[in-house]
Amino acid sequence: MNLLVCLLAQSAGAAEKADFFPQPGQFPPPNAGHYLAGELVSVDHVNRRGAIRLVGDGVDDRYHSAPSHRFALLPYGTIRYHGAPAELRDIPIGTLLHGYFVLPPADDKSIPPPEKNSRYGIKHTHALSLEDDFSFYQRRDRAWKITSSDVKTGKLKATATGKADADGLKGERTFEIDRSTRVWKGRAAGELEDLAPDQTVQLNFTWAPDWKNGQLHVTDVWLDDESRKLAGERQRQVHIRHQSHRWLAGWVDHVEHQPGGKGIVTVTLFGGMDPTLYERARTAKGAAIAAAEPTLRSWWQEHDNKGGSVVGLKDLPNPPPGSSGLQLRVQLSELLEGFRPGRIVRYRPNGFPSVKLPPEERIKSFDDR
Repeated sequence: MNLLVCLLAQSAGAAEKADFFPQPGQFPPPNAGHYLAGELVSVDHVNRRGAIRLVGDGVDDRYHSAPSHRFALLPYGTIRYHGAPAELRDIPIGTLLHGYFVLPPADDKSIPPPEKNSRYGIKHTHALSLEDDFSFYQRRDRAWKITSSDVKTGKLKATATGKADADGLKGERTFEIDRSTRVWKGRAAGELEDLAPDQTVQLNFTWAPDWKNGQLHVTDVWLDDESRKLAGERQRQVHIRHQSHRWLAGWVDHVEHQPGGKGIVTVTLFGGMDPTLYERARTAKGAAIAAAEPTLRSWWQEHDNKGGSVVGLKDLPNPPPGSSGLQLRVQLSELLEGFRPGRIVRYRPNGFPSVKLPPEERIKSFDDR
């Protein structure tokens, strides 16, 4: 059965899987979200929004007329690219992504309904997770075993390995390849001629001319563990640098008000970040907290934050999706309006840089003139 036929059947059968309605301070239950896959066709990385062209299901009118599926990432929504944490800005346009989507929060108008051909619209517009093929299949201990490769005809046949689940591609498939396909071998670039039967590889995909019928073009092939580890480590370092400057996102669980405007703010950090970042938060004796919005954009971090001493740390058992399970209590000399239960914040452990972000990435405050 075609990939999109399966995922649309899941979306149409939403009654069989209870919908999750996002609410402030509430993480989703396990296995929440409806699976969708498609090519990334637009990105607003600052506001964590974008659109995917859903994988074709053989319906000509849908391919030619249906709008792309617009989405917004939830505050705790995660992204993975090349097997490592990522941001939308890291993912090239055209990359095939796998995601799990839920209904929008109440009164959320960030993704308006399609104006035309609404019969093709899908109501699950807020993403819990997005992953390229490399990350999606590797995380499930699945890969592709090459059956045959023909450079002249531009065809690669491969069979999915590992235990298949309801989502993603299965069985033997034929993909398009050409000289634009990148081959990674060890720590260097390879050639299409390096593809051989019985090799177990990871693949990334993009649009192909017969996309309407589920055809995919291979953008990248990773031939061995060394090439896959190298790709993952490079992306991991990009991620660490980005998060160190933007700080770790989370939300306020509880505020203990004290005389003189002081207080203790309890924050749970969101999941999906590199473990080394959480370790730095775990060991820091002090921290600063900046108010932010659901897009994770913060007010001017250089001014609109308050710092203090970390007075408590707790590892929450069996954290739900979206949660790191790391909860911290910080004693602050002054509380800000944004430090309320359920509100989004950015958390800076001592040792993270304190810098002025580019203007498009921050929310202007009264002092930002």
